[in-house]
Amino acid sequence: MNSIQQIFAIVVANLRTVPLRLGNSLVIVIGMAGVVGVLVPLLAMSIGFRSTIMGDAQAERAIVISRIATEEDSSSLSRDDFGNIANAPEVRRDARGRPLASGEVLLQAPVARKSDQSDVSLTLRGVGEQYFAIRPELKLVEGRLYQSGKNELIVGAAALAWFEGLTIGESIRLQDGDWTIVGIFAGSKGSRESEVIADAQTVISAYKLNAFNSVSVMLKDAASFGSFRQGVVRDTKAGAEAHAEPEYLAFASNGMSRLLRTVAYSIGTIMAFGALFAALTSMYSAVVARSVEVATLRAIGFAPSAVVVALLIEALLLALLGAAVGIGVSYVLFDGTMMSTVGGALGDSQLVFSLSFTPQLVMGVAALACVLGLAGAIAPAIRVARSSIAGALYEA
Repeated sequence: MNSIQQIFAIVVANLRTVPLRLGNSLVIVIGMAGVVGVLVPLLAMSIGFRSTIMGDAQAERAIVISRIATEEDSSSLSRDDFGNIANAPEVRRDARGRPLASGEVLLQAPVARKSDQSDVSLTLRGVGEQYFAIRPELKLVEGRLYQSGKNELIVGAAALAWFEGLTIGESIRLQDGDWTIVGIFAGSKGSRESEVIADAQTVISAYKLNAFNSVSVMLKDAASFGSFRQGVVRDTKAGAEAHAEPEYLAFASNGMSRLLRTVAYSIGTIMAFGALFAALTSMYSAVVARSVEVATLRAIGFAPSAVVVALLIEALLLALLGAAVGIGVSYVLFDGTMMSTVGGALGDSQLVFSLSFTPQLVMGVAALACVLGLAGAIAPAIRVARSSIAGALYEA
């Protein structure tokens, strides 16, 4: 037989005798399933957080903040700045000739989380009258829009699902008393659905503010962003800076995304070393226990390299089985699970998002399982393949 035939014959024989070595095989499968079962939800959390943040992003939209600020909440733009930004030639206009620009202010709205009744805060965003023209993906799905001059709010669908006291007719205690919820909006599957929204001029008046935090605009097209950015720097008194929305959201979410990835990889690394040790120990015990079998194969003409490759394939298949079990259990238990954490437009405001299982995540974790399985098997497989045939048969 050639090498491929030898490898195939040994693999088939090994798989048929797995029930006889069920204990060692289960250690590998269960260890790998444990690693994958822990790692996948943590990575899905990181992916879900970032996809929720970026779910709002469109290249034709830009966000303007003051140059010294890194995020909206630390920015300050005057009304004159807003006028200069809104009247930039690159800004799209509606059918009535009005610029699609929204001066916005960001504050906090206190709420309670439904799951544990803990006190947290949501982003309260005061917006201009063109806000929903700039963001046509957001639709009012229940109730009505707030009225300018009245203490009224509309609430994102994700916030409604996750926090107490946000149904239509209920109130949130803010500046100047209770603000009544009059509508529910949805549509973006992004971070905006974790916010409560009110009229910017009403918020500015209630909180006695004298500036906007940011200005959002819809550009004529993505290609006009470069000239728009230059004009913003030139025409605003404070020397504001324009950011394309995808760029801004990616930067603003980078800190929390990095933290979630660090937690996932740290825990995953610890679990991976445990699985590697379990695989190494189990494969060593299993291979050593089969030293007579391996010696017999070599005595009847099977090449040592064929024996090594066959043992590695067996370990690979067991690792993939463990990965499949871990991925399957995680998917059933966690796919689409909603959760909230800090990460909204304000540093300590809540962002609601769901765990996201992607094909890239599944493939990456399966590849990791393969590496761990092979790493645990290669040393014992090579050792037994190189051992003395006569010595192994004599010890038997």
